[in-house]
Amino acid sequence: MVITGNVMVDKAAMTGPGGVALEKDTDIGPFQKWAKIIKSNGALAIMQINHPGRQVFKAMQGKAIAPSAVPLDMGKHSKLFAQPREMTCQDIHDVCKRFVETAKQAEKAGFDGVEIHAAHGYLLTQFLSPLTNQRQDEWGGSIINRARLLINIVSQVRAVCAKNFIVMVKLNSADFQKNGFSFDDACEVVNRLEALGVDVVELSGGSYEAPAMQGQTRDDTTLAREAYFLEFAQALVSKTDIPLMTTGGIKRAEVAEEVIEQGCAW
Repeated sequence: MVITGNVMVDKAAMTGPGGVALEKDTDIGPFQKWAKIIKSNGALAIMQINHPGRQVFKAMQGKAIAPSAVPLDMGKHSKLFAQPREMTCQDIHDVCKRFVETAKQAEKAGFDGVEIHAAHGYLLTQFLSPLTNQRQDEWGGSIINRARLLINIVSQVRAVCAKNFIVMVKLNSADFQKNGFSFDDACEVVNRLEALGVDVVELSGGSYEAPAMQGQTRDDTTLAREAYFLEFAQALVSKTDIPLMTTGGIKRAEVAEEVIEQGCAW
């Protein structure tokens, strides 16, 4: 299996000048070549699809939107990012449609599946975290409401794509911020993803503000091992039947083999 890097669902919301977006009117030819190359030696081709939300550099002059108008707090680097606009309900429905359309285009291009990115502080993570989602409507408050956009996207992708089209979700095990998205929240989201028939959940963690995915965290329990998020996979594996992947600092083959042998991820 080969998973691409970020493919954005909206060309007006990019994280950098070299980014890639796939929309309904995008020339699909390069994506067909991409899928063909990945699959040429028997690998499954999975497209990671994403929306940055508020994590848009000001210099990009792109569309910075978020569940609530909460700017990034990165100290002196905060000024590099645009002030996000709070999304209307119509904005939320539009984003959902964009994810679904990008998944349809990925399938049309020959990809075997998509990985919906709901980690690392991007838009879907912003909805999941009570720090960035301060809404008082059906999209905020309880974890059920905060997960509503992700759940809607997954269910609609499942509805429009072939039954054998792989649907994966990349999810924070926690965001490592006080009063943020917790491991208990992650367990609840995984339970709901399992009910929708998600094929794989990839566990990661952190955001631009707390980049635990790079090993930069004050939490000694995540720095104690090479596989930063392994303990979360170990805790979650008994709570779900969804196959789990884990990432974060797995640099040696023997460490990867140990993770697999422990039966907590693959």
